[in-house]
Amino acid sequence: MEESHHDQHHVHFDATVINDELHDNTIIYQVAPGGRSLMIHLGFLQIKHRYRIELNIPAYALIEAGLKIGTNSSYEVDESMPLNVNCRLLEFPTTPIEKDDKSYYCAKIEFFPHKEKLLREHISVCGKEDPCVKIHLVFVARVLGRGKGTPMLRDGIHLIGVEDDEESELSDWQGFPTKSEQ
Repeated sequence: MEESHHDQHHVHFDATVINDELHDNTIIYQVAPGGRSLMIHLGFLQIKHRYRIELNIPAYALIEAGLKIGTNSSYEVDESMPLNVNCRLLEFPTTPIEKDDKSYYCAKIEFFPHKEKLLREHISVCGKEDPCVKIHLVFVARVLGRGKGTPMLRDGIHLIGVEDDEESELSDWQGFPTKSEQ
């Protein structure tokens, strides 16, 4: 069968490729080699924008990363680790939710991309009753600088504020005088 010149310029995508986990708009969770850390890929974010991120962490990923999950276990930020001012844990639930025959922990964080390019921020979570039960959450984002575009945010990522430039606040320059001021 001959194709016309018009048909040769159409691109057809296989639906199975488009709908895989790497091409949809969800946050990606990956257990780091050796366990004890869970990498959370946030996609593209914008510098000096503050985000609230709602995570749906698969329970199996937390278990593979070494977190012992029990009934009504409570978790908090590990105080023995340095405080992270750019990534703050707001909520880490005691019980998972069930969805599509899988268990998820719906944690919430606040995230502030403070520099351009690849950004990695760490939070260590430990058990309230047993501080030896720990997991390191590593948040990875590609951060766009000012004027470099507006990223499409992944599901669960919400913009909550934009920080002003420090340089504009520190400047005492009032601009050029108007004709009436001269």
